Amino acid sequence: MKIDTVTPREYGMMFPRPPHIFNSVAFSEHNRHKCDGGDVRYLFAGDSKVRGGIILGRRDGMLHSPFSAPFGGLTVNRSQRFEAVDGMWSEIVEYCRAEGMGLRVTLPPELYAPELTVKSVSALSRLGLTPTLDVSYHLDLTRGNFRDGISRSCRKLLNQASDNGLSVTKVAPVPENILRIYNIIRTNHLSKGRPMWMEADDVISTAMLVKADFFLLVHEGVDIAGAMVYPAADGVVQVVYWGDMPGFGELRAMNLLAEYVYEYYRRAGMRLLDLGPATETGVPNYGLCVFKESLGAEPGLKYTMMLKG
Repeated sequence: MKIDTVTPREYGMMFPRPPHIFNSVAFSEHNRHKCDGGDVRYLFAGDSKVRGGIILGRRDGMLHSPFSAPFGGLTVNRSQRFEAVDGMWSEIVEYCRAEGMGLRVTLPPELYAPELTVKSVSALSRLGLTPTLDVSYHLDLTRGNFRDGISRSCRKLLNQASDNGLSVTKVAPVPENILRIYNIIRTNHLSKGRPMWMEADDVISTAMLVKADFFLLVHEGVDIAGAMVYPAADGVVQVVYWGDMPGFGELRAMNLLAEYVYEYYRRAGMRLLDLGPATETGVPNYGLCVFKESLGAEPGLKYTMMLKG
């Protein structure tokens, strides 16, 4: 097994169907400016065949996968034997050591590439990387109607929301609508002391790149709640941001928004709705866990593996 660097164009030709959008050349190049000196590296590993590749960005003396996304990891064109996955990660770790840098890899939740994720966790653990385990939730859109899978308390809150005169719509992804939803989510995050990782300009430009969907909930002419959803992978959509305005919790807007988003993508033929993590660096937000589980969401692990330089 050997590892080598290639141009973005060559990498895209080697791996035309990444397992999720965050491993695509287009997404990585769009965010190149977020790396130190724009330093993004496209690596492929192989023997007599190309086995896999990874995109790494340099930040603060470390190489990151991803460098500006929820998760990254390896890209392969076909299922790879355990030995090959071990070999790829071993070469990547040696590459980082030879460069005098550490490595930070956040792997996708298992729902995106179950076999590759499990093999990668095993390989990276044996190579000495330290894990942080986050809990990520998803909804199975093939389970049937939204209300068939929710908790009794969620059904009660949903009935209340339906009586409160709330209106949910999928809005055109134009800057003025995106900003309306961004401002709701930013206000929500600030009120809870949570970081907002993307600025408004980033949200708008990335939305155009990935063809994101936006949903807005209004009450008596006032914007109350919103959601931004990415088409993350084949049959999988991801809620990147969603939230409601402080002071309107009694309207139960988030329950109605969750139902609308679920049913929209179920009718569109999607398989899974990724709701993202309910932890921050491994520490659970219990209220968020309760909310996602009340929707019938299933938990899974998302690993971040770290090797210090």
